[in-house]
Amino acid sequence: ATSIMFQRLKKVRLSIITAGVLRIGFHYARVIGVICFGIERRVSDDSLVARKQHRFKWFCLSVRLVFSTAVICFCAPYVAEIEDLYERSLQCIRLVASLLSAICIVVVQIGYEKELLRLVNSFLKLFRRVRRLGSQKRYGFGGKREFVLLLFKSVCMVYELYCELSQLWDPEDYLSLFTMAGELFVEIGALMILHIGFLGYLSIAALYSEVNGFVRFEFRRQLRSLERPGEGPVTRRQLRIVECQLDEVISVYDEIERVGRSFHQLFELPLVVVLMLKIFATTVLSYEVIIRSELYPSKAGLWGIVIKSFADVILLTLAVHEAVSSSRMVRQFSLENSPITDHKDWHMKVGFAITTFLISLTYLIFQWEMFLGRLNFFEFRVNLLGLFDVSNEVIVLFISSMITYFTYVVQYGLQTSRL
Repeated sequence: ATSIMFQRLKKVRLSIITAGVLRIGFHYARVIGVICFGIERRVSDDSLVARKQHRFKWFCLSVRLVFSTAVICFCAPYVAEIEDLYERSLQCIRLVASLLSAICIVVVQIGYEKELLRLVNSFLKLFRRVRRLGSQKRYGFGGKREFVLLLFKSVCMVYELYCELSQLWDPEDYLSLFTMAGELFVEIGALMILHIGFLGYLSIAALYSEVNGFVRFEFRRQLRSLERPGEGPVTRRQLRIVECQLDEVISVYDEIERVGRSFHQLFELPLVVVLMLKIFATTVLSYEVIIRSELYPSKAGLWGIVIKSFADVILLTLAVHEAVSSSRMVRQFSLENSPITDHKDWHMKVGFAITTFLISLTYLIFQWEMFLGRLNFFEFRVNLLGLFDVSNEVIVLFISSMITYFTYVVQYGLQTSRL
């Protein structure tokens, strides 16, 4: 009993720490100007809701417009004058990715503000519904897997902020400081799209995981409590409670799939654009670090950027895989083998009076199996622009491709005597 108590305390502590990290990340995104709404507690029921903040939104849009204009006016001419092909390609990719991401952020904040607020409130409402399913009170966000993934993401974000702020330590004049601050603001905003995508899919995975845990343990235990071969038939009230809970579970599963699909449709294009440009920029940077390392005095810092960029891609893919695999976990919870109706002695004792209850139980099992069958057509999938589904195989393919690329670059450097 003591070990179980310590395990529960440990689990609660991890989820509360994760929630604290999310709170810090939320304010960090507001400082960058990517998130321009606020989350407040409703007075009536003390629940969290997302609300518009018009003044703050237009302030963020104005700052982003000013800094994006500064990047175009001052950074673009500088990049055009770079003679080195690889350096110019790398800087061009950075500028294009930052400006395209700035455009995506402005479009979402202006054109899809209502959809975004509705999506955030749907997530918050879903977490409240899921927490009401079980008998135990749960706090925080997710479990151990969500904590580990979010911990690695936090390390990447801290290192990312350190690398960006280090560029402001020794400016030549105020104009250079303003230009570098604008580039930092726009570039971190571009990277924030990847972080938001990671958090969205991780939230979907956490929701599926909590509902799966309720069905696996508490709901099945309630079904087994109806198995009373020596005590007489179950009451209508007990069956009604189980039926209502089954309806709520199916409704929650459907709502998670709907919210996940809406999130994917809203952020699919910005994520794909930033992801493709980031992968391409990382390959060029890794080539520079391996082949032309003499041009960069701080090799450790550049290798850190390369590793951090690959980690961002892998963490995003892992979050997507976690959400998809958690959504498919429900198929393992079949009720057709439930032992409730297997006792012939029980049937003989209760006689005809049990017929109505057996029909109700059969209806519950049939309703659940129909829901599982519907998942084959309406399952949660993450498909990038209709090209391929993100899965565990994609992670393996990406890692193997990067290893092959590094091997090829190192061999090229050895053959040309550059290593």
